[in-house]
Amino acid sequence: MFANRIEELKSIKDALASKKPEFIVIYGRRRVGKTELLKQILKIRSDAIYFLGRDESPHDMLARLSSIVADKYNDEKLIRFPFKNLDEAFYYFAQKRNAVLIFDEFPYMASSEPALLSVMQGFCDSEMKNTKLKLFACGSSVGMVERSLLGHSTPLYGRRTRQLKIEPMRFSAVKAFFPKMNFLELLEIYAVLGGTPAYLLEFEKNLFTTIDKKFLKKDQFLYKDAEFILREELKEPRYYFSIIRSIAFGNTSLGRIMNDSGLSKDVVSKYLAVLQDLGVVERLWPVTENPKSRKGIYRIKDNYFKFYFRFIFPNLEYIEIGETDFLLEKIKENFNSYLGIIFEDVLLEIFRERKDLFPFKPTKLGRWWGKEREIDIIAIDEKYDEILFAEAKYTQKKVGSDLYFDLIEKSKEVKWRNKTRKEHYMIVSKSGFERNLKDKNVKCLGLNAIYQFQAE
Repeated sequence: MFANRIEELKSIKDALASKKPEFIVIYGRRRVGKTELLKQILKIRSDAIYFLGRDESPHDMLARLSSIVADKYNDEKLIRFPFKNLDEAFYYFAQKRNAVLIFDEFPYMASSEPALLSVMQGFCDSEMKNTKLKLFACGSSVGMVERSLLGHSTPLYGRRTRQLKIEPMRFSAVKAFFPKMNFLELLEIYAVLGGTPAYLLEFEKNLFTTIDKKFLKKDQFLYKDAEFILREELKEPRYYFSIIRSIAFGNTSLGRIMNDSGLSKDVVSKYLAVLQDLGVVERLWPVTENPKSRKGIYRIKDNYFKFYFRFIFPNLEYIEIGETDFLLEKIKENFNSYLGIIFEDVLLEIFRERKDLFPFKPTKLGRWWGKEREIDIIAIDEKYDEILFAEAKYTQKKVGSDLYFDLIEKSKEVKWRNKTRKEHYMIVSKSGFERNLKDKNVKCLGLNAIYQFQAE
């Protein structure tokens, strides 16, 4: 299923329509939808060559490439006389002038034939310049792609004309997979499966049926895919697992991760940097601070990883011995508190897309926290000194004026243009509002309103 990816598809169409040669690098974790995106190229250009890299000998790779190209171009000569080497293959492509080449799983090709990168370097610097050839190189190992195609030390550094890192989709795109679902249903699905298309397609009937059948069964790929992805990318995954598990249980500062994992500062700092590069972990800081702030914290960025390391990874023993009913009940008991964090994340995403929800146009939007307190969302207009403080409540009870007065008290601790700022307040509630709150000077948003904004 192909959904969303509007910006990525536009970039690809622009490259295909270009009057000059293009070398486009497409990469991202497994199952995020790269192959579906590549299929769109084949729909636009039916004459495109699609070649899937494998772990094979250079001879076998050349023979298979020759066969695929010969079939596509109906070239009987190439069938009788396959490419002898890579130089001959790329010279052949240069003669086609306007050819489109798609090398999927490119890192496998580069590891099978070490000369590939140098040959492509020479090709990009000479023959390709006089063509309109479009070369797409795609890979699932983020680290390998960055080392072999984007890194300073690679022969192909500086040759790419575009690069697309395919990330898991945002919450707003999940609706395309489940058009009949309401906001709460979509939120629950997104909280567990994240924005990875292959994971979303595993949804069955309802959320806990999906968890039971897809996460708690040893023969299902969701049961171990988080570990599989990390093992593919990382040399010492056990330390990374320990760090991610620690963050999943609320240890978000460097010090707390060190204490919980038992790892040194140097090790934790190094591994956190790698996890950020992979898009598994992100570093956040209070919206009133700068990115170098010592108040920065770490969060698991991807919801599938967040759910997996919060509920599955620490409880693998129960699955191994078949006590899945017990584990499922344990997940149900703790799921609402977990969902509250995802609710805040989704609201921030919606607010970034719909800034007209605010009484001013925010120039900055994010969270805030101090030593003891935190505020879910703060919006700032740096030009006109306006600030909005917002709380999001994912509870079964209606929200009353106590929350509003508490928000006012917390806002006093936020150090940002305190003498000149104009203050606004907002509360978002899953279960509605008590009358005593509606009379206050605060904007109240319920789920119906939020869903309408998300759906537009």
